Amino acid sequence: MIFDVQEILKVDGARVCLEGKLDPPADSGDVHFHDDAAFSGTLTNVGGVLEFEAEAKGSFSVPCARCVTMTVQSFSVSVFETIADDSAEVSDKDAIIPLTGTTIDLNEIVWPEILLSLQARYLCKADCKGLCAMCGADLNETTCNCCEDDIDPRLAGLKNLLQ
Repeated sequence: MIFDVQEILKVDGARVCLEGKLDPPADSGDVHFHDDAAFSGTLTNVGGVLEFEAEAKGSFSVPCARCVTMTVQSFSVSVFETIADDSAEVSDKDAIIPLTGTTIDLNEIVWPEILLSLQARYLCKADCKGLCAMCGADLNETTCNCCEDDIDPRLAGLKNLLQ
């Protein structure tokens, strides 16, 4: 969502309420975002510096980390970013998003926050048994007859010590 900030920059203290749908990022790995990703928030002019504060919510599908079954998860993220051009007097220039021109792409501001909030792995259910390491059977749906007593031959001598 592209937003023209030209009018809000003219009035110190001006505030605009924004809401809209978010276009999913082109490449997000194994995560597939659904079309329900949306945000709502405000854009405020504080002395020529724009402060964007919003809540983003939506859902996505991701493979379970144990059994690889697709699972649907949801996200809810708070976003707070400072946007300013090079001429603005800001104490920490590294903490701002540079404003070039008179438009900002809210997708480029919100999506990084969403992606950073995601966990490294998700499970389809808390007690997911995963896949058998030997035959690849989904242990949530079936049991397999694989021998789990497969011992590394280099350590086979240690097995006798435990008897």
